[in-house]
Amino acid sequence: DVFQCSICLDVFTDPVTTPCEHNFCKTCLKKHWDNSQTCNCPYCKKTFKHRPDLKINTTLREITDYHKKNSPEKKPEVLCDFCEERKLKALKSCLVCQSSYCETHLEPHLRVAGLKKHKLINPVNNLEDYICQKHERPLELFCRDDQMCVCSMCAVKDHKNHNTVPLEEESEEKQTRLMNKQRDVQQMIQDRIKKIEDIRHSAKVRQLIVLVEQRNTEKEKAARVELFTDLIRSIERCQTELLKMMEEQQKAAEKHEEELIEELEQEIIELNMRNTELKLFSHTEDHLHLLQVPLETPGTGLRSV
Repeated sequence: DVFQCSICLDVFTDPVTTPCEHNFCKTCLKKHWDNSQTCNCPYCKKTFKHRPDLKINTTLREITDYHKKNSPEKKPEVLCDFCEERKLKALKSCLVCQSSYCETHLEPHLRVAGLKKHKLINPVNNLEDYICQKHERPLELFCRDDQMCVCSMCAVKDHKNHNTVPLEEESEEKQTRLMNKQRDVQQMIQDRIKKIEDIRHSAKVRQLIVLVEQRNTEKEKAARVELFTDLIRSIERCQTELLKMMEEQQKAAEKHEEELIEELEQEIIELNMRNTELKLFSHTEDHLHLLQVPLETPGTGLRSV
């Protein structure tokens, strides 16, 4: 996970970046080095001669905080339909019986010959969504021609001669595609983070150059005042105009950079939301819900970095 510390296996808290460009929680990395005889990267094992000065990666921290605030909540727990007093957590749901069972009440489905043929899935609350409304049979097939889930009766009637495959098989293929798409989105996020850091670095370098030029201008001014007293007013007027022009150029450049950073940060937010959705669906065991999720990444107008 792009937002997960490989030491504590949780979302970053005050993330820092090592010289080898790997990210960790600041506290986690400090404890790791305090308890180690050598100073190395916990991820790639690269050894550093001197302990690096850890500075918080503000860009990654902002994105991580947004990710924490907007992470989808966990689904409500599915309870057994047959527990009378204290409802226990359901272990499986039966598409034929249209009920959910705890471990105790599921036992007949694992023992009785007639019940063993029933279609069992991981527990869900919306069982009616897994049943064909036309034939009242479990949706256990996927029609690739019509891109929809169908039951066994649909396959021999309305979808006869169509390319139908088991729901699990199509789900596995789509999960693979979703995981590939998620990796692409994660790379786009990393590219934009790097671009923002490059822009900020360039701004610092330019400010340093401007400072040096200003100091040189002051020295040149002092020398000319000493050598050409009669031209001092003309030189001051030229210097004022030059500094004004430089200031206007500086403001224009800074405004352009701020606008570009805002655009990139907005794209990162959109991509992060899409990455969260893809991650959630790529690990779901809810085959029907998964196959109804569009694969295309929204925001095709995103700039390439």
